[in-house]
Amino acid sequence: MNSLNIGLIGCGRAAEIIYLPALNNFPAINLAAVVDPIEERRNLISGNFKNCIKYSSLNSHLFDRIDAAIICTPPETHIALTYEFLKRNKFVLVEKPLALSTAGIKELIEIESSSKASLMMAFNHRYWQPIIDLKERLRTNSQVDLTEIVFTSDYTKWNPVSFISDPLDDLGPHVFDIIRFILEKEIISVSAKSSDPKNFEINVKVSDNKIVHCCLGHSEMTIRSLKVKSKRENFFITLKSARISPPSGKLRTIIDFKDRVKRKVMKKDLPIVMSYETQLKNFWDFVHFNKKDVAGIKDGIPAILAVQAARLSYNNYGKEIFLNDIK
Repeated sequence: MNSLNIGLIGCGRAAEIIYLPALNNFPAINLAAVVDPIEERRNLISGNFKNCIKYSSLNSHLFDRIDAAIICTPPETHIALTYEFLKRNKFVLVEKPLALSTAGIKELIEIESSSKASLMMAFNHRYWQPIIDLKERLRTNSQVDLTEIVFTSDYTKWNPVSFISDPLDDLGPHVFDIIRFILEKEIISVSAKSSDPKNFEINVKVSDNKIVHCCLGHSEMTIRSLKVKSKRENFFITLKSARISPPSGKLRTIIDFKDRVKRKVMKKDLPIVMSYETQLKNFWDFVHFNKKDVAGIKDGIPAILAVQAARLSYNNYGKEIFLNDIK
């Protein structure tokens, strides 16, 4: 397996919690450089890898040293940084969200079309095995009656280093991408309400006029759960389980407990943890083979629009906001 020299742009919480352990478990990717204006953060990440050069900002020496980059800086910097790498024919894995607005997206699309490299979105939940299994089952069981998604994060563990994260920007892109990915339908409109600016109840209408009910926010617990009810089967996904059925209840609790014991004995990680390593493997394939079956700009844009729609709806007392109406 040919090695890939990458630069990690931004040494904040995502670099520390997600990419540091994932890179240590995927030796085909060599962390050749880190970039961050905070020396303490550069040292924290680079100290785990041999011959990893530290930079406080982008420069020509960095571009000469790497084949590709992972961008996990604050969201408002993503487009400008990605542009610089694509301009130099460097592949890029960009943490969500792609941006906070669609400003600069047109220029990003244009530079990608003229570049020898491309952008891959870091929607790691696409590589979470229960999500993959659910997507496959729904292809032959399309009569979905109800879908519910709950996404919360313990902000004390995931709080960014250099900025204050908004739950819509933080969790919304994952939720909206999961909806598009699993159902293979486009988001038409979003309505959002909240009695607490850190927690939202959101209804997402997809292209067959079905509604997906979502709860997302920053709380004291990290929760990832999906419930799908259909005429034929019911499915349930939760963070500490590798299964999609049976639905929640006593039997599911027993089976999940047995699975956890088995994973502990076999020293296997939870599927959600393995999703980050799988994402890196797909990025390696993306660079070496220019694979197209990954999330790209075309997937990052609907997530941006859906987040904007949710914010507009919240500011307008839950009014339904259509994505096509957002400029």
